[in-house]
Amino acid sequence: MSFYATFDAMITVPKSVDKDAIIQRIKDAFDIPEVWTDDKAENSFDLCFGEDARYNEDSVYAFLAEIEPYTISGEIAYTGEDASNWRHVFDSETHQWLEQEGYVAYREDGKTIQESMAFLEELAKQMREPISDKTAEPER
Repeated sequence: MSFYATFDAMITVPKSVDKDAIIQRIKDAFDIPEVWTDDKAENSFDLCFGEDARYNEDSVYAFLAEIEPYTISGEIAYTGEDASNWRHVFDSETHQWLEQEGYVAYREDGKTIQESMAFLEELAKQMREPISDKTAEPER
């Protein structure tokens, strides 16, 4: 499966890993031109990348499986072209990459979740009704 997505990632690996090779592997897996590194830690370095690019699930999963034995920590957050949100998070206890799906829930400042939900439900109801001059924004 392949589609466009926005990536935001940081992966920490030990300095014993071939930096140039892993950077090239990230570029190939995520079809991106740039990966930044941070070598400030004594025994590890961070790989950071963020880009709007083609997300190829097979390529990403192959990359994650390949670097899993070397990963110390990491998170890759994605937003798909359909506005879906998911991420891969490295679990340092099990030494595995976990996929998590999520959604964005908006809430107005000073409003309870129930008040915000009622507002959104009323707005959705109005969006389903035919447009007329009498349709107004729900009261806040």
